[in-house]
Amino acid sequence: MTIFDPALELGHPGADAHPQVLVTSRPNAAMPPPPLRAKTFQFSRDTSAVKHIGLFSQLKLRREAQLAGFDDAIFVEPNGTISEGGTWNLGFVDAAGTVVWPEAPILPGVTMQLLQGAHEQTEIRPVPLADVPQMRAAFATNTSIGVRGIVAIDDVEFPSHDPVLDVPRKVYSNLPDERL
Repeated sequence: MTIFDPALELGHPGADAHPQVLVTSRPNAAMPPPPLRAKTFQFSRDTSAVKHIGLFSQLKLRREAQLAGFDDAIFVEPNGTISEGGTWNLGFVDAAGTVVWPEAPILPGVTMQLLQGAHEQTEIRPVPLADVPQMRAAFATNTSIGVRGIVAIDDVEFPSHDPVLDVPRKVYSNLPDERL
């Protein structure tokens, strides 16, 4: 869903707006999707807490990751902490089995928020890139992919199927549907 004003001029963004709604759809992808291999890049999204169509920089980094043999990009803030993926939130499972969500400037995705509210063993804390090798598992979340495993972040590899990821997958699949 995109909210826009076709009459709004770039030179006058302060003018009165008359927003319109554009709704697009696409078929569901096969589930579960294959696990991701992700490459990190130092990058901070503009206005990260607001979903917007300004995806050029994220998609450029996704392309760079793919050209380097990876599937997608993970963003690292200038202070060395991980934030999110190109169009998805990022979660980890630490050695104790706790789901760890990076505390960083991110777009708080619906799937991530639903999992945070439904999963009992959850923490939100800074995740320095240097801590990735100590994590047991990593995963991506997005409404179109649910919970998708990550098998590599740069040269750090994770098992292709760690049963610890069955927990957030089950939590997500058991969430009640909402009528549109």
